[in-house]
Amino acid sequence: MRDRISAVVATGLMLAGCSGSPGEPRANDAWIRLPAVAGRPAAAYVTITGGREATQLKTMQVPAARLVELHRTSAKGGMMSMDPVDAIDVPAGGTVKLAPGGDHAMLFDLEPALKAGGTTKMTLMFDHAPAIELEAKLVAPGGSAP
Repeated sequence: MRDRISAVVATGLMLAGCSGSPGEPRANDAWIRLPAVAGRPAAAYVTITGGREATQLKTMQVPAARLVELHRTSAKGGMMSMDPVDAIDVPAGGTVKLAPGGDHAMLFDLEPALKAGGTTKMTLMFDHAPAIELEAKLVAPGGSAP
C-alpha cells in the first residue's frame, strides 16, 4: 500500500513539473500557418492562460524563423490593418488567444524544409514570468486551426 501511495505522489509531482510552476502563465494549442508563397511570412498562434499576476508577452522565439514580430489586427477607417506591437497583455488568471484576425506573431524567413503536419519549437518570452517552450503544429496555407 505504501508503494502505491508513493507511486501516486511521485506521478503527481512529475506532472506538476511538466505544467510549470503553480501561479505562472501556461500556454497550449500552438500552431503556425505556413505561407502560401515561399519567402512570404507565416503566422503563429497560441493560447496563453495568465498566472497569479498580470504579465506581458514580450516576444516569441521560433528557431525555424530568422525574425518574429508580435502583431495586432485592427480595423481603421473600415480597412483591416496589421501593426507590430511591443507586447501583448496577459491578465492575471485570464486567457489570451493569439488567433487569425487578432493578435498573432509573424514569422519571417521561415526554413523552407518545414512542412504541414510537422511541428517546430516555439518559446514565449514574458516580462514578469518564466519563458514557456512548446511545440507548434504546422498547418498548410489556408488551413484551419488544428
